[in-house]
Amino acid sequence: MEFIVRNNRSNLRLIPYIGNKSGFAHIFDALIPEKFSKMKLYDLFGGGGAFAFYACHRFGAKNVVYNEKNPVITNLMKYFQKDPIALFNEYEKHRKKSSSDYYYEIRDKDQTNDLKSAGMFLYLAKNAFSGKIRFNPRNKFNCPMRKNSVCPKVDKEQFLFLNKTIKKMKICNQDYKDFSDLKKSFLYLDPPYMYNPNEHYSGLVDPNEFISFVNRMRTSNKIMISEQNSPDKLKLSDKFFVHNIYLKRSLQYVTKDQSQEIIAINYHLSNSYSISK
Repeated sequence: MEFIVRNNRSNLRLIPYIGNKSGFAHIFDALIPEKFSKMKLYDLFGGGGAFAFYACHRFGAKNVVYNEKNPVITNLMKYFQKDPIALFNEYEKHRKKSSSDYYYEIRDKDQTNDLKSAGMFLYLAKNAFSGKIRFNPRNKFNCPMRKNSVCPKVDKEQFLFLNKTIKKMKICNQDYKDFSDLKKSFLYLDPPYMYNPNEHYSGLVDPNEFISFVNRMRTSNKIMISEQNSPDKLKLSDKFFVHNIYLKRSLQYVTKDQSQEIIAINYHLSNSYSISK
C-alpha cells in the first residue's frame, strides 16, 4: 500500500520533534490489526513519543512501553506523566522570561534529572529551530533558537488530556538492544538518522547492529519499521512487506516539498493487500 502524510499536527504530541510520526495515525490504523491490542507494544526508539502516545490512545496505556536512550527526553516524559501541573507551571516560568539570551542561558544548564530539568527541556524543545531535537555525544541539547523568539503558550487542557492518555504507560531509559529477550510482542522501530549525510546526527545507531537485532527478533515478534532508507539498504529479510509513505514535508535532514519513507512489517494483513520487497 501507499500512504500520504499531509499534516504533521496531532493532539497526541508533547514536543515538536522533527521527523516524528504524529501525522501517521491513519497509517497505523491501517497497518496494525486490532487483535494486537492483546500484545505488549514497545516503542524502542521513543523520541518525542508520537507512536507510543498513539498506541496508548488506541490500545490503552497499560499495554504500551516507551523506551528512549537519551536521559534528557526520558526525564521530561517521566515528570510529564508523574506531575503535569508542576511541569506546566515550570514551563510557564520560562515562557514569561523567554528571550534569545534566556534560551541560550537555559540551554547551558543540565536537563537530565529532576522536575526543573524537565521544565527547562520542555521550554527548549518548544522554542528550538525548526523543531529540531538535537544533542551532542554527551547528551547536551545543542539546537539553536527558532527565528521567532515569542515563546508559544501550552494549551493546559490538552496538556492534561495527553497526560491522562499515557498515565499507565511504562517509561524506560535503555538501549534498544536491551530488549533482545522479548517474545510475542509488537515492536515499533523508528531508528534515528541511519546513513544520513548530516554530521549532527551521524553514528547514533549502527545500521549493521540494527538489522542484526531485527533479524533476531522477527521470528518471535510482530515488527513494524519506519525508515527513510530503502529495504535493500537496510538489508531487510524478504519476510517483510514494504509500504511507501509520501510526506508533504521535509525529512529530518533534507529540505524538500515532498519526501518519502517506508514502513515495513513482518506480518500479513487480512483485510488489505501487501506488497513484498
